[in-house]
Amino acid sequence: MEDESITLRIPSKINIYLQAGLAREDGYHDITTVYQAISLYDELRITLGKPRSGLSITVSGEDTEKIPTDSRNLAVKAAMLLASRTGIQPNLRFHLSKFIPTEAGLSGGSADAAAALLGCSLLWKLGLDESCLREIGAEIGEDVPFFIGGSMAIGTGHKKPLLFLTARMGAWYWVLGIPRAGLPTKDVFIKFDEITNGEFDSEEYKRRHEKCLQTAWGTMLPALVAKFLSNDLESAATTLLPDIKLALEVGRRRDALASVMTGSGSTCAFLASDSEHTAKLVFALQKTNIFRRIIVANGPVAGVHVIEDLTSQ
Repeated sequence: MEDESITLRIPSKINIYLQAGLAREDGYHDITTVYQAISLYDELRITLGKPRSGLSITVSGEDTEKIPTDSRNLAVKAAMLLASRTGIQPNLRFHLSKFIPTEAGLSGGSADAAAALLGCSLLWKLGLDESCLREIGAEIGEDVPFFIGGSMAIGTGHKKPLLFLTARMGAWYWVLGIPRAGLPTKDVFIKFDEITNGEFDSEEYKRRHEKCLQTAWGTMLPALVAKFLSNDLESAATTLLPDIKLALEVGRRRDALASVMTGSGSTCAFLASDSEHTAKLVFALQKTNIFRRIIVANGPVAGVHVIEDLTSQ
């Protein structure tokens, strides 16, 4: 029915562990990573439009000038893909409230795509389960399936199923530093290939991969897991953006349980022991003048979920 709407909230994510292999023939890299959804959210309102009105999107909030409002937007792309799969005409109005920074390794675009998939499925009363939504989401982006569920999960490669973990919800205290400059993912992987060329140890990769799968990431106390947190892309990213290295060193000097770059950068994530430690880290990071934004968040949290449903039942 026209003007029925649904509003969804979607968390961002950080990669608390990322192990990168060499580029394959298809251009993708073997990746082993641990995702954690955190309490930094976008919101997407989807409203049914008039027949033959098509799909439109408006954006407000963070980094709006960087958010495409055409078919390049991943939320739009997700809705169009679902429509083509089901034969439904996508007469929709999207309004995206952005709070997740762009070009920061937090997967805001993928999160918004997951919200579009779930929201359209509910509005169109398709009855699709999480497994089906994840399968469709994987065609849009590698991170999209994680947001259908959220919390924590291990990813082991392009289009491979995620291993979702039992986790202590909200037990991790994070301070995120968003540097003033972003890093294109493609550039980071190109630099990674340059750095590792001829020096890659495939047996070491396999050993670390197995260790990742055996670690009780979600159920152990954050202080015990902190020693495992690392990111193989960090050296490549810091070569391109030295401020990342400076920022991580500040966290280590201030006794962060872990200081790690998330994803392909440029966000730096600092693990605190409690809210008091969080405040001390924030104060120290603010004095560096490296970051355009400093964010306090907890994790893990649930994935995409409905916060307002104005549809006929």
